[in-house]
Amino acid sequence: MSLTLVTSAPSTPDHTSPETGPQTQPQTQSMSPPDPDTLAEKNRQEEQVLKKRFIGMVLGLVFAHVYVALALAYSYMDDHNHLHTCWLPLLGAFICGMIFVFHVSIS
Repeated sequence: MSLTLVTSAPSTPDHTSPETGPQTQPQTQSMSPPDPDTLAEKNRQEEQVLKKRFIGMVLGLVFAHVYVALALAYSYMDDHNHLHTCWLPLLGAFICGMIFVFHVSIS
C-alpha cells in the first residue's frame, strides 16, 4: 500500500505568477584574483599562530624533561631497598607532556 499526494498546483513555482510576484535570480559573483594585501595579512596571522604553537611545543617538552629530572633527583632508596619516588614532579611532567601533545596535535 502506498500513499500518493495529489495536488492541483504545479510543483515548481512560476517565476511570474501574480500571487508571489516576479522572482529574482541570485547574482553570481565573478571570480577575481584575491587581494595581495589580504593574503599577506592572513599569512602573517597564520605564522603568528604557528609560532605560538611551536613555542608551546618546545616549552612543554623542555619542562616535561625538567620535571622528570626533578623526580629522579628527589627519588631515593631507603635501608630496606624500598624506592621512594616524589610523585609531584611526575605529575608536572605528565601535565607538560600533555601540553606538548596538545600543541603537536593542533599544528
